[in-house]
Amino acid sequence: MNLDLKLQEHAGNIPDRRALGWETGSYTYRELNEKVQKLANQFYLNGITRGDRIAILLDNCPEFVISYYACMRAGAINVPVNPSLTSREFGIILNDCSPKIIITNESVQGKLKKTALNFSPKYLITDNQSLEDLVQAGPAEVLVNFSDSEDCTILYTSGTTGLPKGALLTHYNLYSNAKTFAEAFRLAPDDRTLIVPPLSHIAAQSNCLNTTLYAGGFNYMLSRWESSAKTLRTMEEQDITFFFGPPTMYTYMLNDPDVGKYRVKLRFAYTGASPLPEKIFNKWVEIFGFEIVEGYGLTECSPVVSINPPYGKKKIGSIGLPIKDVKVKIINDLFEEVPVGETGELVVQGPNVMKGYLNRKEANEAAFVDGWFRTGDIARQEKDGYLYIVDRKKDMIIRSGFNVYPREVEEVLYQHPSVLEAAVIGYPDEEKGEVVKAVLTLKSEYNEKLIHDLKAFCKERLATYKVPYEFEVVEELPKTSSGKIVKGKLRELYAKK
Repeated sequence: MNLDLKLQEHAGNIPDRRALGWETGSYTYRELNEKVQKLANQFYLNGITRGDRIAILLDNCPEFVISYYACMRAGAINVPVNPSLTSREFGIILNDCSPKIIITNESVQGKLKKTALNFSPKYLITDNQSLEDLVQAGPAEVLVNFSDSEDCTILYTSGTTGLPKGALLTHYNLYSNAKTFAEAFRLAPDDRTLIVPPLSHIAAQSNCLNTTLYAGGFNYMLSRWESSAKTLRTMEEQDITFFFGPPTMYTYMLNDPDVGKYRVKLRFAYTGASPLPEKIFNKWVEIFGFEIVEGYGLTECSPVVSINPPYGKKKIGSIGLPIKDVKVKIINDLFEEVPVGETGELVVQGPNVMKGYLNRKEANEAAFVDGWFRTGDIARQEKDGYLYIVDRKKDMIIRSGFNVYPREVEEVLYQHPSVLEAAVIGYPDEEKGEVVKAVLTLKSEYNEKLIHDLKAFCKERLATYKVPYEFEVVEELPKTSSGKIVKGKLRELYAKK
């Protein structure tokens, strides 16, 4: 079984139920299925064969969803990419996966024209109606038989090198995670999910789109996060019953002075990506009368690994219990399982775990030990089975739910002629979870204009959420005897300020 077959099943059994909505329209399951069929056929007519890659560079919109499932139906591998990335970042990702087709809009295509690509893709541009013209074409006849163990999507994440790596997720990876998640929350055709996080990210795809589609429910999209007022108003107007967002979204909503005036019908609010502050958990209960469900996941795990039981005991600060069919254990540096309550690295095994990284032999060897995926996160598991993340991957920063890898930012900073050394760290921020700080030593004397120049330099080369919020120039960075910069000392220093 796979998600596209589930879509076809719903189109046959509940054809007139609404499947997808946005600010200016909606599709029933029949209509969505027909558009997916027609676009899949056009992929076939454009030379797409099983296993070819198609990149989707779009904000949340119906064209994204149609393209996403049409890739599945055509046997192609979809590659969702955040459209807010820079030309440099597009080049790293697209040259790694070499898609035959890129689906995007004219604005993003403008950035792609500045991107040095080592291949020649075809483009489908959504805002000149070319995609709509395709899906209005004749009925689709293409039917590709493929195994559920075949690759379905490539999602780019970063690792210890800071450069993006493409996680290969199969049809069954995505299907099993959506099925288990939907069953845990007991989602049904009457449920209505609001999608606000970007669909280019695995969390919005799996926790929202795929899970709700599996249940036969209704997905309503906003193109992006605009404001807490708009999100809350949409919840009220669309009778939303299920919502997912990183903790920062909950922080923004709860800080809205009118938050208590909205008559929402939510059954569940789910969060992940970074720790949920206790005061946010408690304030949500105070205003809405039910608890936020906190969980844990990674792109490489499709993404959900564990959740606090939606219908059971929720523990503040815990990432909950492993979901059905997923196994976890905590290991030490010798790969031995540690006693209950002790800390170690969290490793995962189950139908949600990726096949591996595209074109990354060494990274794949490092990512798995005896069939277990190494998360790189330090955790502990108590006697009752509840898991707690003690520390994240050593240097990773989570800003407003987005992963920022310091090495990538540092590599950009090192390209600036004034920078001698760079150490990028994150420190806690009540609103954004963490903010990015660059601590620098210089080749030349400091002047006030330099900080402005550095920020502009980074903005040209990095997505907005990766650009350091603060720059600090110091005489010397703390180092080990071997000359390695000690970021732990920097984090301790600035946490006290």
